[in-house]
Amino acid sequence: MSYFDYIYNRLFGKSEKTPTKIFVNEIIKRSQSFLDRFNAWKTSDTCMEFINDLWESYAWSKQGLDKDPQILLLESTYSNGFAISYEAKYGKSSYRFLFDYLADQVKKLDYRLVLSRHTMQEKGGIVESKEMHYLKPKRGFVEPIDQKFGNVQIEYIEENDEPTRIKLIANSYPDRKYKEAQNFEDLAQHIFSFKN
Repeated sequence: MSYFDYIYNRLFGKSEKTPTKIFVNEIIKRSQSFLDRFNAWKTSDTCMEFINDLWESYAWSKQGLDKDPQILLLESTYSNGFAISYEAKYGKSSYRFLFDYLADQVKKLDYRLVLSRHTMQEKGGIVESKEMHYLKPKRGFVEPIDQKFGNVQIEYIEENDEPTRIKLIANSYPDRKYKEAQNFEDLAQHIFSFKN
C-alpha cells in the first residue's frame, strides 16, 4: 500500500474485516454548558483565526500543497468533501466546536438537520468515538427539485480519546427529478467564512 493510500484510508476509512464491538449508539444532546461555551467560542479570536487557517489550508490543498492544519480533499462526480487532520496547537475543544460550527454554517444555506448521532466502538484494539451530523436541503415539491449541494454529512472522529479528524462530505443525486448540484467550492467558501 502506498503512503497516499495509507493516509487516504486513515482519513476517509475503508471496510475492515475485524469484528467491532459497539459501546455507544445514541442521539447527540448538547448540554446548556456546552452550548454556552460553543457560543462564546464562535465569537472569539480563536475561532476566527482557526477558520481563516482552515480556509487557507483548503485553498493550498486545491493546488496540491500542504499547510497546517492538513486538509485532504475528496473530489468525484457525485461526492465531494474534505477531511481536516487534528493539529494539537488548535486544541481539542476547537475541533469539537468546529464540528457543530460546520453544521450551523450548512443550516444557513436552507438545510435542515436530519440526524445527530454519537457512536463508540472498538475496532482492532482501538476505541473509535464518532459524532455525526446529517443534513438535507429543505425540500421543494416542484420537479426538478433543487438539491443545493446534495446531502451533507459531517463527522468528528476520536481514537482512544484523542481527536483524529473532521470529515465533511456532500453527496448529490444524479436523478433527473433533481436539478444539478451546485458547485462544492461555493459550499466550502461559505462554511469557511467567519460569520456568526
